[in-house]
Amino acid sequence: MSPIDVDLPTEALETAAEMSAALRAGEVSAVQLLERALARAERWQDANAFSQLWAEAALEEARKVDLTPSGSRAPLAGIPSAAKEVYDVAGRETSGCCAAYRGAVARTDAPTIARVRHAGLVMVGKTNMHEISAGSTNLVSACGPTRNPWDLERMTGGSSGGSGAAVAAGIVPWALGSDTGGSVRIPAAMCGGFALKPTTGRLSIRGMLPHSPSLDCPGPMAMTARDTWMLYRAMAGADPLRPLEPAPPGEVRIAVPGDGFHREHAREDVLGVVDRTASVFRDAGASVERVDGRGIEDARRTWSRVAYPELAEAHPSLLGRDDVDPSILALLEYGRALDPEVRTAAIRRRDEIAEWYRARLDVFDALLVATTVGPATRADEYLVEVGPGKSVPEDFVGPGWLSCAVNLSGLPAVNLPAGSSSEGLPVGVTLIGRDDGEEHLLRLAASWERATSYRPVRPGRRREKGAVG
Repeated sequence: MSPIDVDLPTEALETAAEMSAALRAGEVSAVQLLERALARAERWQDANAFSQLWAEAALEEARKVDLTPSGSRAPLAGIPSAAKEVYDVAGRETSGCCAAYRGAVARTDAPTIARVRHAGLVMVGKTNMHEISAGSTNLVSACGPTRNPWDLERMTGGSSGGSGAAVAAGIVPWALGSDTGGSVRIPAAMCGGFALKPTTGRLSIRGMLPHSPSLDCPGPMAMTARDTWMLYRAMAGADPLRPLEPAPPGEVRIAVPGDGFHREHAREDVLGVVDRTASVFRDAGASVERVDGRGIEDARRTWSRVAYPELAEAHPSLLGRDDVDPSILALLEYGRALDPEVRTAAIRRRDEIAEWYRARLDVFDALLVATTVGPATRADEYLVEVGPGKSVPEDFVGPGWLSCAVNLSGLPAVNLPAGSSSEGLPVGVTLIGRDDGEEHLLRLAASWERATSYRPVRPGRRREKGAVG
């Protein structure tokens, strides 16, 4: 399966940066880009990336852009975009892909949506997600499971899986997601893209259906570092056209945690991608060192004891309902019933885990780790391969096993589409940075792009197995 195109002046317009430049130069119209997005959405229906598609309204927005003189347009006017079903969009339903919340129509835009609209983005629709963000597979959804464009028999990861699939398939160049335990980084890793979890609290969570408010974080998903930067800036209400310069590798110190949480359970081919990515930075001139990775082996358990009580408090009306998936009800009940002393201890432990990260980042500019333990698994697989001849149940080492620890710290993190698995499926690595270090992380991502001569790879144009760039 390959994307379908309408008649555009060039086939090069695959990134938001390219689209923006072509729109400003009058080389393409907003309607042309929107029609191509809708054609691709039609072709990729089997991926089930969208929970809502607003074709007519989006076309009307695009026509308005084309009627506006280029000198009077918003900086990102005319670029097709999408947002996870978790965001309030005025006049549209916010269900969180939960049947119990169907019919809940937002009166106003979430602040983040208002900002990207102000920047000129044309919203194509809302994307599918794991029900109320309470899972990392995107197989549980009242809108049906999402499917990975690289292999429709496999999951996308979640909970922002619809956004990951829409971007990977080239329907839109970027999309908004949210991240509570890895929910933008996981589908980016499994679908072959970039995703940024900003510093917790850096972007407003108002107007977003909550999962765990102390952990929830809006985040951009795209296919290049520059596009990720542009969308992040738009979400923050800042100038999205401000340049992103690659970080000079010779001035960077990167740590790769050794044995411990960030390597436990990860497949050998995934760890190989981490190590090859470290070599890319080292060869480019960065100082890359292996550091002790032990000391936070209880991160996943701690995350669960912080997140699920907040989930139960955020959604008390869902307990006991028959229109909520049983797996979601089990998490809600677990959170509601958790002993208060256990919860208090988990909150204390959260602070200790955060300090574990910050102590290493006092010395290094970034930590380099695997995003997930493996590539996207088949949707019907219960056992996940984590090593030669070793498999564990999906609900034990799920897609969010490694990524959730960063949310406990509140630090920013970015997924890089750094390589492929032994099956030729996308594999991601994560760079974790200091508080408010989003720009530096994306500059590092841009330096990785330069060192590897990276260009986005979409389904149908796969890179060779094991490739780094």
